[in-house]
Order: sequence, then C-alpha cells, then structure tokens
Amino acid sequence: MRTFEIITLGCKVNEYETRYYQEQLEKLGLIEIHRDSEDEFNSNSSNLNHSLNEKNERSESEADVVIINTCTVTNTAAAKSRKKIRKARKENPEAIVVIVGCYAQVVEPNIAEGLQADLILGSSHKSEFGAWIEKLMNQRGWMSDESNGIESKERKLHFEVSPIEDISDFDNMPIGHFEHQHRAFLKIQDGCNQYCAYCQIPLARGPERSQIPAEVIKTARSLTETGHLELVLTGIHTGRYSFRKTNLSMLLSMLLEETDENVTFRISSIEITEVTDELLDLMAQNPRILPHLHIPIQAGSDETLARMKRPYTVEQFKKRVSEIRKKVPDISISTDVITGFVQESDEEFAQTVKNLEEIGFSFLHVFPYSRRKGTAADKMSGFIDAAVAKKRTHELLKLSDQLRQNDMKRFKTSEILLERPENNHPDIMLGYTKQYHPAKVLHPVQTSGRIEVKILGIEDGVFICEEIQR
Repeated sequence: MRTFEIITLGCKVNEYETRYYQEQLEKLGLIEIHRDSEDEFNSNSSNLNHSLNEKNERSESEADVVIINTCTVTNTAAAKSRKKIRKARKENPEAIVVIVGCYAQVVEPNIAEGLQADLILGSSHKSEFGAWIEKLMNQRGWMSDESNGIESKERKLHFEVSPIEDISDFDNMPIGHFEHQHRAFLKIQDGCNQYCAYCQIPLARGPERSQIPAEVIKTARSLTETGHLELVLTGIHTGRYSFRKTNLSMLLSMLLEETDENVTFRISSIEITEVTDELLDLMAQNPRILPHLHIPIQAGSDETLARMKRPYTVEQFKKRVSEIRKKVPDISISTDVITGFVQESDEEFAQTVKNLEEIGFSFLHVFPYSRRKGTAADKMSGFIDAAVAKKRTHELLKLSDQLRQNDMKRFKTSEILLERPENNHPDIMLGYTKQYHPAKVLHPVQTSGRIEVKILGIEDGVFICEEIQR
C-alpha cells in the first residue's frame, strides 16, 4: 500500500488547501502517515489534526509521496520551507516530493533545481494536483500491477509555475471533511490587491478572486453533513470577498440560511476598512456568527503605517474598534503586529506599545520585519538591526500575554467547542470559546461538540473549566 505525508506551514488558507491535497491523494488509494508534531496548546499552530488513527501503522517508515505546503511571508518562513523540503528528501530518498504553496510560486529557478523535488506546483495549478500525482505515480509504475516489478526511479523536476499576472480565476478546491475535529476551514477567497510595502503575498498568490457563492454553500453543506459544527471562512483577503453583487455579509447570510442552525461561523481575518456596518449588524443579530475578529493593525504609529502603505491611521483604527465593540459588546479582537519595520524609531515603537495597550486586543501575533524581494520596502533605506527587532518582538509578546489575560478575565462562563483529549490526559478535553480563547475542560460528561462551562481559572493563557450540568 502506497503512503503519503503532508507537511504544512503558514496560514489557515494553506491548512484548507492541505485538506484538499489529502483528499486527492486518498482518492488515488494512498494512506497518510503522521509523524510527531507540536500540540496546538503549546504552540501557535492552529491545526488540531494531530491525532493518529488505526490506518497509520507506518508512521516511522518512509513515505512514497511527500507534499510540502510552503509559506514565504517572511524570510524565516521561506528558509523553514526549504529546510522541510531538504529534510523530506533526506528522510524519503525514493519518494515523489512535491512543493506547493506560496514559496513554490516565488522560488527562483536556480534554487528550485537544488531542492531535489519532483514537482513544483505554482498558484494557478493547484486544482491540477491530483492529475499530476497520478502522472508521476504512473511514471514510477505504481499505478499498474505492482507484482510485475516495473518501477522507474528516474527523477526529473517538473516546474509548473505560471506568471502571477496570468491568474484570474478562483481555483476550485472543494473538500468534504477535516478529520478529528469539529472546526473546519472554508476557503472563500484568494489573492490580494493591497500591496503593503512589506508583503510578498500578492506576488505569490496573485490578484483578488472569490469563489462562486453556490460553490461555497455546496462545500459548507458537505462539511456540516460530515459533522463539522464550526466553519472558519478563510482567504488571503477575506473581507474583500466579492462575486458579482455578493459581498461577505451577503455570503454569510446565505450560509446561515442554507446550513443547519447548530452550525456556527467564524471569520479568520479581516482588515479594519472592511468591517462594514452590514457585517456588524449581522454579527449582533445572529449568535451563529461568533464574536471574534482578527484585525491586523501591523503598527501603532502613523509614521510607520504610512511607510507600510497601510490604508488607515491609528485614530481611524481606534474609532472603528470602538464602534465594533458598541455593536457587539462580547466580542474579542486580536491582531497582527510587525516590529522593526524599515526606519522604525524608538519613539514610533513606543507609540505602538502605547496604542496597543489602549486598544486592548485579546492577543497579538507578533513578527519581526522580514525583508522580501520584490516589495516596496525592499528598496527603502534605514533597515533596523535584527537584535533590535527581536527585542521589540519579545516586548510585544509579553504585552500579548497580559492583554489575553485581561480579555479572558471578562468571562465567568462560556460555551466551548470541544475538539479532542489532551495528550496523555484523556479525561481533559481541549477546545475554544466563542471568542477564540483556548480552554481545557476537566472531566466533561460530554466529550464532543459544544458544552456550557464554568471557568475555574486561567493558566498560561488557557481557560481551566468544568462542564455545567443541565
């Protein structure tokens, strides 16, 4: 029996696409093997799908097909992608190695040759993934009767990467199920037209494009019919969802109408300029849209924001956050922040710290600035020393811990969507609140789905809870 392994780096969009690749490989008769991975509650990973099942008996052996779903948002992410690719080849010398994701689109041909992959699949070819794997397996003789001994191990790099300017259509990548979890991702949008000064993603993902509403609804139904109770709407620029006359709020209204009343929806990330009154009214009126928004601010200084080419000032951001909280009082708002951006002075960073504290986010994702080829910032002068950026990052991570603690203290009870048992503690269940705070539930009677809990305390940014018996 042929096996496969998928290594996923990066964002929730990548996680959605990974599930599509998994299903395509399963249709070809391959069985997934898993290796040890970090627990979500001890890392920043958002993937709960780390459980093993009875099929994965070869977890310590080589895989026949290895997929690396890469990221290029920072130099560190790109370097980690290359490291994972080289490690995959070293550990699986005879495997078909495939590179997909954002790094696949921007990797330079001279570097691509040295990665020893069999296939590099760019952003406009993802829906061709299954056909390419079948083709490569046929070249190896794997799709025929294996008893005849035919197997070619000749390696040739197939470089299927088209210019990003050629991308115009949404790549339809429907999925049916996320194993071992009630929360599922639903990709509705791809690409970005914003071209922030620091960001390479428009060069890797291409222009904005959105999925047909009917296809979104079809995938949503498929996911809910297989037991998923929470759908996370994902995209590179989710708030810019637009298909003809349908915007994000209208799409959400359709999804609420077309799915079971027990199914809830979460928006993965949205820009402050895209949080419309229409969307807020829908959130306020319908508890099935969960009260959490992740709204990237990136900096808390107007001077820094202007160099970043972000389309708002700090005061505009603050004003809109205040309006959001008035409409949805129990909402939690988290954010992204970049430290050490080009020319960021001590004074600008101090402004950022002050404004982050005043806004009162529920937590921060913090990243030191990473120089990316092809971006506007790459041509600027005045780069910040890496040690300074690292120090600022640590300062904001400490602030994030305090902000999360402050936000969590608001709640005495909550509703939790249970996901799975804690590793080595099957009597403790892990899950998330509606506001996207992690939680541990001690000795619950119900071990899947949603439960009401009393909050006993907070430990290391995680709620400790007990189930409320009705």
